[in-house]
Formats: sequence, C-alpha cells, structure tokens
Amino acid sequence: MNAAGVSPHQLRIAIAVLSFALFAQTAFWLVYDIVVYGLPTAWTAWTSGDVYELSATSSLDLGLAAIQLAAGLAALQQTRAAGGLLVTACTVTLGFRLPVVWYFLLDSPSDPWFGTLTGPSVSVVGGTAILAVLVALVLGALLLVARHMEYEAAAASAVIGGRVRPVKVTAAASGLLLAVLNVFYIGRNAVTAFDVGPGVLGDLLVGKGSGRAVLGVSSAYQWACLTVLCGAGMLLAARRRPVATGFSVGLSLFMMPSAFTGLWAYATGAMSQTLVGASQNLLEFVGSAAVVALIIGDIRSDRRPRADAAGFGAPAEPAAPSAPSTPAEVTAPAEVTEAGASPVRAVEAEVADA
Repeated sequence: MNAAGVSPHQLRIAIAVLSFALFAQTAFWLVYDIVVYGLPTAWTAWTSGDVYELSATSSLDLGLAAIQLAAGLAALQQTRAAGGLLVTACTVTLGFRLPVVWYFLLDSPSDPWFGTLTGPSVSVVGGTAILAVLVALVLGALLLVARHMEYEAAAASAVIGGRVRPVKVTAAASGLLLAVLNVFYIGRNAVTAFDVGPGVLGDLLVGKGSGRAVLGVSSAYQWACLTVLCGAGMLLAARRRPVATGFSVGLSLFMMPSAFTGLWAYATGAMSQTLVGASQNLLEFVGSAAVVALIIGDIRSDRRPRADAAGFGAPAEPAAPSAPSTPAEVTAPAEVTEAGASPVRAVEAEVADA
C-alpha cells in the first residue's frame, strides 16, 4: 500500500503534467526563434546553421519537443509504450539540457561563451534550462515511484502471466538499428579525435565555441550522448524488456527530425556533408520510421489490457477463481509477447459439475 496516499491516477496525472512542462520549455524557444527571426531564417538555422545571429534552438529541439509531447500524451492515454517513452524523454532532456546549464554558468562579459554572436540572453535561456533539468529530475523520481507501485499492485493481485514484452522481430530490428548507429557515432568521434586531437575534441564535447544556438550542443557531444542512449536501447531490446518498446519509440522520435533537417540541407546543397554523414542521417530517419511502424503494428495487433513497465497501461485483470487443482495439473504461465496472450488452463467439466 502506498504510504503517501497517492493513487495511481493522481501519479499518472502528475507525470503527464511534468512532461508537458518540459515540452512547454522547448516549444517556447522554438516559437521564439520563429517569431523573432521568421520561419525561413529559423529553418535555415535548424537545417544548416548558416546564420549570422545566435538562435535559441537547434534541430535537436524539434526532436526533443516531439518526444516530450508524445510522452505526456502517452501517460494521459495510458498507452502500452508510455513507460519507455517517459523514461526516454526524461533521460534525453537531462542529457541535452545539462550542457546549457554550464553555458550559463561559464558565460561572462569578459569571455562570452558564444563569442560575438548576438541573440537571446544566455542567462534567460539558461535559467529556463535549469528549470527543465529540475523538472526532469522530479519526473525521474516519480517514475521510480510508479514502478514501485506497479510491483506492489502485481504482488497484491497475484496476476498470472508476465508484462508485455516486445515481439522478437521488432526487438531484433530495433537492436540492429541501434547497433549500426552506434558504430557511426563511435567512429565519427574517433575520427574527430584523430583529426583535431583529444584537446580540441574535449572543447567540442563541452561546446566551447562550437554552437550557434543557446540550447544547441556540438556534434561531438550529440554523438557521445547517442552512443550511451543507443547502447542502453540495444541492451533493453536484446533482453526484450517491457520498457524496450517505448524506449525505441522515444529514441526514434528524437532522432528523426534532426536527421530530416540534415537530409534537407544535403539535398538542397545548403550545407556540405560527407557521404558518411548523409548515410547516418538517412539511416536515422528511415530506420527510425521503420521501427516506429513495426511497433505500431505490434500494438494494434494486440490490444489486451495489460500494465506496462511504468504502470501506465490499463491494469491487468486477475485470474478468475476456479476449483483447486492438484500440483500436477498446474502449468507454468507462458511468456507474454505483444503478438499473443499466454494460454489459460482448461477447467474440466467434471470439476465444474462437482
């Protein structure tokens, strides 16, 4: 029983509100760039970065807004992938907002972090980033509480069967995509270190002099973060953990907008790009779209009411009471996948008549 007296419904609403708060911070600065600079200039900043002023956002914020909004909606609607989506949204927000905090702390009039570029106040944008980090930390704590409440509810109701796990084909496809992308990310940072040296790579990782957006990060930092995230996603997919479905959807939603803007810049010639970079963007966009399509198909093919990894799916129904059976008649529950339900023991007619 929950000592704090908080019901699962109240917890779910609180988590959804925090997710929407994170989305509001990201969406505000996206709209700011559009209103202040105009949509054409903002789009140029997101695709090629070839602008002469400091913007508030980069193309990564398009993906961040997408995953934050999707996580909040999934929590409200109690979709099966809500738990993984929320975990990914929380983790990605922390990973890509913490750099802005040290931009804010290290920026000074004598040594401006973004050099001579003028634009939105680093202090104001950094202040909202600090709030976003605090909200993400609270969201992470509530997700841990939700997971604990789910385990308690499952133990109390003695639910037969397991939590919904990804279909093997979908898990294999997701894990393979993340593994190939990790080769790109690790390889590109290794090549960067070889070309410019570890010292310059260190400057790139902390974002010194490498950005044209206050909420942006360097490519080296982006690849390092995605290496960790894709590694976690590979592990979850390989073990077919219930949270893997939402985690894969979240990573896909985060990567697709940035990959699309990169492909747009490459196709229009707005930015020179190597074949490796274009191939990476193409794999991120097409591969992520394919994984999302597979997962949507799996969810549509199986609409059984089951709780997901963070307790935001519909609660599983307890097994109906039946006549006691001998130990020899009891069978172990089969593993549950999104492709079908576990078999239920048949009750013999003689027992029912007795």
